[in-house]
Amino acid sequence: MSLFPAPGISEKIVVFLKNGPHSVADLCVELKKSGVSVSIQGVYKALRKMKTQGIVILHKKQVVLDRTWLQKIERFTLISEQSYKTPRQDSGHFLHMSDGDKITYSFKDPLQADVFNNHILYILFDAFPKLDSWFAYSTHHWFMIARKEEELALMKHMNSKGIKYIFTAGNSTELDKSVRKYFDGTYSKYHTRDEPLFKDKNYYLGLVINVFGDYIIEVKHDVTTAKKIDAFYKNNKVINAEKVQELKDIVSKQSKNTLSISKNSKKAEQLRKMFSKNFLFK
Repeated sequence: MSLFPAPGISEKIVVFLKNGPHSVADLCVELKKSGVSVSIQGVYKALRKMKTQGIVILHKKQVVLDRTWLQKIERFTLISEQSYKTPRQDSGHFLHMSDGDKITYSFKDPLQADVFNNHILYILFDAFPKLDSWFAYSTHHWFMIARKEEELALMKHMNSKGIKYIFTAGNSTELDKSVRKYFDGTYSKYHTRDEPLFKDKNYYLGLVINVFGDYIIEVKHDVTTAKKIDAFYKNNKVINAEKVQELKDIVSKQSKNTLSISKNSKKAEQLRKMFSKNFLFK
């Protein structure tokens, strides 16, 4: 059974309950205020499921978070925080890889790969706060459109630690250029190329690379998905809510995607030199 509430109504109910008990009627009102179209019967249905999961207690039309569930969440958080901040030497954690080591993961769609990619970056930001720059490359910066809020939060977190974000996009379509406005030119720099890098590799179109110190995170999307993303960029010049959803649909489709984390000081330095050519540094 999942420890976490399902996305949607259940998730919102947990957020509303974090400040204390609510009546079922009040939850219904709050959900509607937040833009969720739901009936009182729909709220009860969600609450009954959450009750069976041990997330809430429902008594005389009053709802509270189950303290046992809160304790489980607290333990999960404490264990996770300890594991990621101070992983054991024998834990197999990527922070303890030796130079030349590599770990590869598989994901069912590009979206999940990007979520995990960002998760790794947050860990690296905390583990190596004194590093100066984070270099990144992608054929298209699609995650700044499909996952804008998450990407901006990542940039803000990185900037708060004084780390510069240096991004190279492999194309110069109108959509590639459109995300330049999110880069301030000082702590975050953005460059678009006339053609992609790594064209000698058959997977170049679906390639995403992040270089952080001696660590390299390399994501490879399957050729079919990469071609769909490329076509989306070439066939559209402006972005609106409908187009954002269209792109999200593309990157949410099941496909073969891999993410590799490697520690390779020589290759990391080579990539930094390659990606820094079009930027000026003080």
